Amino acid sequence: MTDAFRFEIRRLVLVDSAGFGYVEIPVDRHALLLGPGNLGKSSLLNALRLFLLPENNFRKSRLKFAFRNARAGGFYANEESFQHYFPSRFSFLVMEVSNPHGVHCQVLYRGRGDLEYDRLFVPLPYEALRGLFWRVDDDPDGIGGRVPELSAERVIDAARRASRDSLVTSDPARLRRLLYASDLMSPDASRYSVFPLADADARKVESLRTLILLLFEMSTDDRAMAAAVASIVEADKKFASDELDFDIDQFLRRHEELKARDLELKRVEREQPRFDRLTRAYEAYRHGGEVRGEFAAFREGVEGCLASLARERADAAEAVAREDGALKGVRQRVKELEQASGEARGALKAARRQREQADEDRRRGELLVSRYPGCSQAEIRAMLEEAIEGQAQQLAALQDAAQAEGQRARLAAQLQDLDARLETLARRIAGEQWQLARQLPEAVVAPLMAVEPRLVQASPGEALDEATRAAIVAFAGLFEAEPEAFRWFDTRFSARHSSPEDLLESRRHLQEERRRCERQLAELADDDAGIDRPRRIEEARRELEAAREEARALKRFAGAETRLEDADRDIAEQEGLLEGHRDKLAEAGRDAEALQGSLARARDALARIDERQAELQRLRASVTALQARSPQLAGIEAAEALAAESLTETRWQAIEAALHELDLQRLKVLDLLKDFVRAGVLPDDEGQLQHESPGAAVIRGACEQLGLLYRELPRHRELLQEQVASHNETVASYRQALRANAEHIQRFERRLNDELEGVTINDLAEIRVEIHCHPKFRNLVEESEAIDPYSGQLLSDAFYERLQGFVAEFFGETPGQGGHRLTMDRVITGISYRTRKQSETRLDAKGQSTSTTALINLELVQRLLRRILYPGVGLAFPMVLDELASVDVSQVPSLLERLGRQGFNLFAAATHSASPELIYQVGRHLEVGQMRTARPYSPRRSLVYWGGPEGFAGEGEVTAWLGQEQASLLEVDDE
Repeated sequence: MTDAFRFEIRRLVLVDSAGFGYVEIPVDRHALLLGPGNLGKSSLLNALRLFLLPENNFRKSRLKFAFRNARAGGFYANEESFQHYFPSRFSFLVMEVSNPHGVHCQVLYRGRGDLEYDRLFVPLPYEALRGLFWRVDDDPDGIGGRVPELSAERVIDAARRASRDSLVTSDPARLRRLLYASDLMSPDASRYSVFPLADADARKVESLRTLILLLFEMSTDDRAMAAAVASIVEADKKFASDELDFDIDQFLRRHEELKARDLELKRVEREQPRFDRLTRAYEAYRHGGEVRGEFAAFREGVEGCLASLARERADAAEAVAREDGALKGVRQRVKELEQASGEARGALKAARRQREQADEDRRRGELLVSRYPGCSQAEIRAMLEEAIEGQAQQLAALQDAAQAEGQRARLAAQLQDLDARLETLARRIAGEQWQLARQLPEAVVAPLMAVEPRLVQASPGEALDEATRAAIVAFAGLFEAEPEAFRWFDTRFSARHSSPEDLLESRRHLQEERRRCERQLAELADDDAGIDRPRRIEEARRELEAAREEARALKRFAGAETRLEDADRDIAEQEGLLEGHRDKLAEAGRDAEALQGSLARARDALARIDERQAELQRLRASVTALQARSPQLAGIEAAEALAAESLTETRWQAIEAALHELDLQRLKVLDLLKDFVRAGVLPDDEGQLQHESPGAAVIRGACEQLGLLYRELPRHRELLQEQVASHNETVASYRQALRANAEHIQRFERRLNDELEGVTINDLAEIRVEIHCHPKFRNLVEESEAIDPYSGQLLSDAFYERLQGFVAEFFGETPGQGGHRLTMDRVITGISYRTRKQSETRLDAKGQSTSTTALINLELVQRLLRRILYPGVGLAFPMVLDELASVDVSQVPSLLERLGRQGFNLFAAATHSASPELIYQVGRHLEVGQMRTARPYSPRRSLVYWGGPEGFAGEGEVTAWLGQEQASLLEVDDE
């Protein structure tokens, strides 16, 4: 094998696929995959089929890839295979290939369509791409984990940035050109070639498919080898037109068609006397009698009445449309009223939300005011503004030493004022029991509370005398109570919930204010040791903002009553609108009911007109049908049309009976025509001639058709003779094709045996191949030689009966998808070997050991491959042997040596029960079930394998099976 023209598959990588999170295995040497059962070891190697065939989807995967389900004894379904290899958007399959133009990678990833996958070609080794799929630099265990940002778009972008020769395609035609290119002098044409074919036509590609599938299931199954041989036999033919594809069904159908045509012409010839009688009878019918004018009068009456009814119907339809339009108008008004009601409900909901907001502002304001008992809103506002100003001054003083002196003076004055207010409050606390709210009934307190809470919070310091109490009660009686309010002449005061003034809380508030002033004063002391001034500045800012927020709440409180009144007014207005809309909707409903009644009456009138029209139209149809059967009636004119009341079904039946005599004359012609139909001479597929009264056009057409048939009868007989001659020529060509294919199979077998001349395997000194054909095929070839296709007559039925018997025995009861088609894969049923050992003189047909049979199959596959590969190129390709454990260990070295010499790398899967001697003989093994990553792409697929194989090696043998990356680790330091 010339290294310059060597094509080698070096590495296989699966990412989140086939049950693995990440697996990277070299396939450029013999190796044994070791792992527990049902781990997916075979799936790793079977993935190579996806790279080597020009496919882009898993539809019909049984025919394309033949992924075998060993446990079920069949093949995996399309969806099962697709989900196995591409379960997620993170699933990628990579194959590294070396060819005369360098190393490249194929990357397969999930496509957008159902069961589809796309393909990326990158002219780089996998070492340059590994970081896109697996990350190991941040894993202390060295196992590695997922690349979170992995996506097809990211991989494609990185490949194109790395090389402008990277390309993406899923087109099968382009994939054939890329994978099987053989123009080795053109890097652009064969950069991504894996199998350089001598000719990448469909036949060679299908032959390659069978051989690839055979390499993945290299066993003793002679049926698989027979399918491969059949495919190569077809591809070995010089012309694609020589392909064996005998459609027996079509051939038999053509014979039946010609036979049926001959019988048909004979039937026509036998009916010649009957045709002569028909000709004379039809001429007599054409000159039949005339009908009376009553038919014409009835016809004209029907037409006139229909025209009058058409005008009446137009008026009735207009009335229906008018009433319907009015009803639609009312319904539109109802729709608009319902829309307006919806808008009113929305406005009512908004007004209620505004009232709730105003009520909330009032509640918060009252809470704020309660903190300043005995103070008006203006006073509270002033105090809040004073507090805001004080807080601002305190903040400024904390930030500027120049303003601190003035602030200290202000704080001292405030302390004096607070002391005076505390003294006053102490007196009020002492007289709290004499507050008016405690001495007066609730009916008196409530209106006073609505006007000003401080009116009832005042304390005279003693019990009220009767005069004072009577004056206060009289004053309160001037207020008029309303729901949630009290009216003072033209002024309305909203009710307030009375609550006793908490003087102790007020004292606590003033004391807290005094402590605040003292604290602020302490903060401004000349000696500020121990004070975190930045923190206090920030606290001062927050206190200032809190005071400002209270001022805003008080401002909203001032207008809360007005907004409550506005909201109440809006609510009342919208509720009134809703009530008005309900009234209008009721009125519109009554209008709609009245219009529906008038519309129903108009439609009834229209229906009566339609009923009369339908009756007249049926009569007109009867007139027209009769006139069609007797065309001469069309030329009769009526003196006067019949009146409308005379246009009845009864009157028409009388007219029709009068014309019966004319029909009797047609019966003679019809009887003769029906005789021709029964004899099978005249077609009547639609049964028109079987009708009770066929039209004149039907009768005329049938007679003309028969006339044409008998005039053309000599020409039809001559044409049939030409078709029979042509069919017989086809028989001759099929006979020649059968003989040629039988001879081609024999020649192919001889050439294979010539190429196996001198091949020795183990103790076998001679090997011969026998290609087995179906015995019925050989019988068919022999029987076809006995026929004479040049007699000018149809071949005997006996030949076709034998052909049908061949179909039943060859194909069985159920034909394939293509029907009964005789193809090479059906003809070649098996392949066997005859061998001669070195100590023997004759060939023996008994079976050989598994390893010996595999080696013989391998020799045959190599020669079959050579027939379709481009001359002068070498392959290094993995071959799967599932039965390696059953191979005699002593024969493994010779098996491996022959595989390597022929360009194949053995790959087999085994469990840990495999013998150590077998593992040693293979030399390299890969433990694929030992590592799991903590960061998989999917928790269901966490198995990881990468880093190269393990194995046994003597001195000087290490680099013979280590990869380039591993071998570099063993370099000796000169120091």
